[in-house]
Amino acid sequence: MAASPVLPAALPDVPGSPRVRQAPWASALVAWLVASSGVVSAALAPRGPVTGSQVIMLITASTLLGGLTGFVVRSRWAIVTVPVLHLAMWELARATAFGLDGPTFGRPRFDVAMGVVVFIAVHVMYAVVAVLPMVLGVIGGRAWRRRRPRYAAVWSAVLVLVVGALGVLLVRPGTTDPEPAGVATVVKLRLGGVDQWVSIRGADAGNPVLLHLSGGPGSSDVGWVRTFNRPLEDHFTVVVWEQRGAGKSYPALDPTADLTLDRLVSDGLELTTWLAHHYDESKIYLTGNSWGSTLGVLMAQRRPDMFHAFVGTGQMVSQRETDQRLYRQLSAHALRTGDRKLQARLSALGEPPYHDVLGYALVMEYYDVLEPYDHVPAFDAARGLGGFFPDEYSVLDTWNELRGFADMGGLMYPRIQDVDFRRDVPRLDVPVYFVQGRHELTARSGPAAEWIARLRAPVKRVYEFASSGHNADAEEPQRYNDLLVSTVLPETYGR
Repeated sequence: MAASPVLPAALPDVPGSPRVRQAPWASALVAWLVASSGVVSAALAPRGPVTGSQVIMLITASTLLGGLTGFVVRSRWAIVTVPVLHLAMWELARATAFGLDGPTFGRPRFDVAMGVVVFIAVHVMYAVVAVLPMVLGVIGGRAWRRRRPRYAAVWSAVLVLVVGALGVLLVRPGTTDPEPAGVATVVKLRLGGVDQWVSIRGADAGNPVLLHLSGGPGSSDVGWVRTFNRPLEDHFTVVVWEQRGAGKSYPALDPTADLTLDRLVSDGLELTTWLAHHYDESKIYLTGNSWGSTLGVLMAQRRPDMFHAFVGTGQMVSQRETDQRLYRQLSAHALRTGDRKLQARLSALGEPPYHDVLGYALVMEYYDVLEPYDHVPAFDAARGLGGFFPDEYSVLDTWNELRGFADMGGLMYPRIQDVDFRRDVPRLDVPVYFVQGRHELTARSGPAAEWIARLRAPVKRVYEFASSGHNADAEEPQRYNDLLVSTVLPETYGR
């Protein structure tokens, strides 16, 4: 009986054997599988893999699919076309059927630094995790199809080594440096119905508890607090909370409808209750920088009985007022210097509140131009992406923080536009200490000074740090740490 014309196409390509044509159905089936894999990946992880298990599953599935493709499809162009097809379908599906809220789902923006970071953190990083194993898999599959045992065995060993190393690199947990008789841990807690992470460090677990609220929204100060404020650990049990959508808590961003200011305040108070109970304290200390100072004031206003004191640095009062002042200052600067390009960008952007956080990021790039000053060298060295790589983080955690910095910031930005403490917070029934940098942008320090002057509180102190701007706790850490230990602690502990 004559051989079926389909069978030879499925046979391996043996060296020296006559060339046979690839069966159309085989290529079509593989193309369908690859395209479907992109859609399925977008459905399961539209933001890209955000947990260790998702990373391992994606790497494994991409490698196996690539190997199958390389074994079945005869053309060497499969090495390129298969990964490109998967990536294209993932991008298309996540942008349409499975699109979520947040800047990481907007069109790529390369006119601002944050836009470039977002593109790398979302699109490039996904390609590394999904496409690289798929390419290696295709090459390995082709090696086995050609029945070259030694070559196939060597390539398989290389494939396992590279893919395995990639997985370990991404999900390997960070480390902590335990203190003798103290505490150094990273804990996952259920707050507001979702998993959120806190870093806890201190020389003595019996010391009073200090909860630090990071800036942002969307940042994590885990690395900065340990770098600049480590002396506090001798006197406090220092806790850094990574709010839903930020850092290690990025997977808790969805559903984004729950990411409201009221929800974050409630999460913070729930964490405060857990800390007080866990460390047998009636109250704890609360500190916050920038966005953290906004959240801290609202937490202290709602439940002053839970806190010994609140310490705010880079105190925010009205995001809308600050942005409007900055916009006017930058517009005047562009006109004064004849910077037509900047004038055009500002005109296209329009007056705040901005449509998205990337507009806000554009203005941020000109802070040092508007009101320049000489930064403290140690702080200047830590600016930029340096704070995204603390010891407690895996590579995946850093990847999540980069995405969270954009997504949480972008989602929360319009939701804090109506906050104005000059109107909403006339008093706080808790001792308050404000640390303001002399070089803080006047668009921030002006509204802060207006509010603080009117604010009523049992204790109200303001300290100006001469060499600091917005981040006085990190720019002059020795003075800041001494203030908390030598002034705030003895004046308030036990009240």
